[in-house]
Amino acid sequence: MDKKELLTEKKKKIWILIGKNTASFAFCIGCIYLFLFLFGSHNILPSVAVVVGLMTFPALDLRVEPISFCVTAFLLFPLAGIAAALSFGNIWLSILCNFGITFFILLLTAEPLQMKPYITFLLCYIFSQGSPVLTPEVFASRMICLTVGGLSVALVTYFTWRRRPKSCRQHSLHEQVLLSGRHKSFILRMAIGLTLSGIIGFIFHLKKPMWISIAVFSLTQIDVRETHQRIKYRVIATIIGVFLFLLFCQYLIPQEYIFFFIIFLGYVGTWVKEYKYVQIINTISAINASLVLFDSAAAIGSRILLLGIGIAIVLALFFPDYIYRRLAGRHKKSGGTRSGASLPSASETFTET
Repeated sequence: MDKKELLTEKKKKIWILIGKNTASFAFCIGCIYLFLFLFGSHNILPSVAVVVGLMTFPALDLRVEPISFCVTAFLLFPLAGIAAALSFGNIWLSILCNFGITFFILLLTAEPLQMKPYITFLLCYIFSQGSPVLTPEVFASRMICLTVGGLSVALVTYFTWRRRPKSCRQHSLHEQVLLSGRHKSFILRMAIGLTLSGIIGFIFHLKKPMWISIAVFSLTQIDVRETHQRIKYRVIATIIGVFLFLLFCQYLIPQEYIFFFIIFLGYVGTWVKEYKYVQIINTISAINASLVLFDSAAAIGSRILLLGIGIAIVLALFFPDYIYRRLAGRHKKSGGTRSGASLPSASETFTET
């Protein structure tokens, strides 16, 4: 193949990629606006989680029996909405709902861990909390929205998976729970972290408690090194995002065109995969969206403060593992236990098994 043919082939691949990303973005926006039209503006955030499910699950091979996973997906969406609504009742309900629903979701969907199927369902819960239902009518609308969304995700996933040839043996729901249950530390850290986020938001009546929950959700990883890396990237991305928000949304772009700028950033996000760059876009979009509650200075201050609280929660939950490793290291240096039996590994207590 000569240089001219190579260039033509590269151009063809670029145009295919442009078409694919544009179609994907148009599908996302179209679905969100459809949910907006059908269920109202108070259901926009939960509908984003539904769209994430529609975009991701059909393309994944989770090695779970299709009917088992799809029934689980169908039920988890409205269940997340119910738990989110109940969590605003009182502090004890907040603790019970935050810990219970997070633990339950991860127990069903933590595996396969590298594909992170739990993301969609935890996003649904966090986003449902981020736009609370205040009246019975709004709650009914939320339940219909999440039931329709869950059914859509389940059906699309089921019929997509049925047409796909089986690459390996598929797990039953019981086997899936046993596999997910191996990651006790990760499940507990996420559940405790989101519970603490909920307690702080409830006690201090924060306008944007979701910003703590999202930080905890995003930064809680199995490996402490990945958590440290994400913290570094998120802090830097937040600073850059704040600067770019002030530059573009406060100085360069007239108010009537900011909506189109945010849409453009969303499209750019379809091309950006690295965590640190995605967080820059997320910071700009989140601060702009929060201007209905804050002025720009308060929005920026809240974003930074609540991110700091989220980081503190995540690091605090890794502290027991650090202590255990230090104690285990000293024990090994001293020659082990008197009976000759070794201490259990950290993976059996605070880190993943």
